[in-house]
Amino acid sequence: MTQFKIAFFDIDGTLADNTLPHDLSILERIPLSAKEALRQLKQNGIEPVIASGRNHLMLREFASKLGVESLVASNGTQVLYKGKEVACHPIAHSLLKETMLEFDRQQIRYIIETPERFLATSKKVATEDAAAKYIEYVADIKSLPPDVIQLIVRLEDRKNIQLESELLVAEKVAPVVMDVHLSHVSKATGVHEILEKLNIKPEEALAFGDEENDLAMFDAVGYPIAMGNACDALKEKAKFVTDKVGEDGIWLACQKLGLVQ
Repeated sequence: MTQFKIAFFDIDGTLADNTLPHDLSILERIPLSAKEALRQLKQNGIEPVIASGRNHLMLREFASKLGVESLVASNGTQVLYKGKEVACHPIAHSLLKETMLEFDRQQIRYIIETPERFLATSKKVATEDAAAKYIEYVADIKSLPPDVIQLIVRLEDRKNIQLESELLVAEKVAPVVMDVHLSHVSKATGVHEILEKLNIKPEEALAFGDEENDLAMFDAVGYPIAMGNACDALKEKAKFVTDKVGEDGIWLACQKLGLVQ
């Protein structure tokens, strides 16, 4: 009998092959072998969980098609187990207002993320951003709901952004995109919250990842697995380095551990 009860998966570069054209959906970029691995893990009593910087609204549909019911979403700021919220970590309104005003002063473009909506106080962002069809315009900061979990920053010509408060962290999630959220929250805190809810020990948990934003998640589980396309820092921390995602890396790692056949 396997010692593992749960497995956490990053998406881009881990479950989904980033070398494939991005006009393909996430589901279309996941190898058949990885889909079969998820199916067999669940069949064998190992709960698959997706851990991502993406909002749960962007994850739910394709996750359900994979048979995955639990999510560490938006960099751990929202955690769901079997569709029910386990934890949510909104930014205090005063801190949010202070940060947004500073971004406005520096002409930094950003989207406001809540668990259920994407908002903008800039009409230009609400109408011209690449994600405009998902964004609602709100007239001012006072109109914002109390459950803002992240600011999604468009870097444009900038290489980075500086935050005034140590209570927040800016995490690069794409070449020109940074997510700003509470600094004590991460994929790792989301992993801990699910493990605690299910009374599962860290040594009974696996995690698969490929980028530096998976480092904290690797510390939260007993058996971290780096993809063959992973960054060097993650490979150094991993207990096992598998093949690249597009070369059946998920399946081969699960097979090596005797979790699938």
